[in-house]
Amino acid sequence: MKRSFRNLACFGLALAVMTGPALAEFPEKEVTITVGFGPGGGVDTITRAASDALSESLGQPIVVENQPGAGGGLALTALKAKPADGYHLAAAISTTVSFDPHSANVSYGIDDFTYIGAFGVFPEALVALPSRGWKSFSDVIAAAKKAENGLTYASTTSLDRVVMKTISAKEGVTLKPVPTKGGAEAVAEVLGGHVDYAYSSGAYYAQAKAGELMVLAGLGTDPVPGFESAPTLKSLGYDISSVNMVIYVAPAGIPDEAKAELVKAFEAAAKSKTVLDILAKRNMGSYILTGDDFDKQIRAQSAQFKAAME
Repeated sequence: MKRSFRNLACFGLALAVMTGPALAEFPEKEVTITVGFGPGGGVDTITRAASDALSESLGQPIVVENQPGAGGGLALTALKAKPADGYHLAAAISTTVSFDPHSANVSYGIDDFTYIGAFGVFPEALVALPSRGWKSFSDVIAAAKKAENGLTYASTTSLDRVVMKTISAKEGVTLKPVPTKGGAEAVAEVLGGHVDYAYSSGAYYAQAKAGELMVLAGLGTDPVPGFESAPTLKSLGYDISSVNMVIYVAPAGIPDEAKAELVKAFEAAAKSKTVLDILAKRNMGSYILTGDDFDKQIRAQSAQFKAAME
């Protein structure tokens, strides 16, 4: 009888060890997304629009913070030091990861992050006030050649500075960057007449549609949707193009189950009406890339930029 009781007790202990407490499922708490640009810009607006859908999918609150600077680079630098647990993400643009490490002294690289999702394609363009009387970017170059001290433009990323430096060298003109903390500030600078023109990844769209700004040239491989009469830099003879997305990354090495849940949530959020409406309002389409496909694409872009810089 004692032996039977002892065997039963041992069986019960073994069963308890085998089953144990249920493993925690991701996520157990709120997820924080640090936006690498200021409030009101494209990345911030899209992230906040996606937060409700993300929260619904994950079953936890989404906290959105802003840490603007260096074209999203400050937020990515800070993200590297945070725990790789899936609860810390950063929102930036694809060139912050694919281009900046090859062109600037940054403390992160392509291998420092886990790639979760990307939304939309920015209708990147150079814009100015209609009162300038310019018809396209060719007129900007003509004006720069006549100006004793050149022209100024609102800049948001190292990419636009490299693009403008390349054009400046080719044309023999001075185009001075005035750094800003994001698209909203760049648009404000040109609307206020503080700069001659601006690079914008899409924050200009509402004002351009209303006739308050004009599109001088698009940076993409195709004309800016809705402004097809504006040339691209490539069509003007500059061998330059950019295809840029809003991206969401986590520190490298997050658990597989956390990555899977985050990818699933971002796939759902990208298809939500709120996000699609914001993308349409900013003329960014409905493009989405997640998980391993996103990882492959960003690495291919990085390799292309590296070759171009070399």
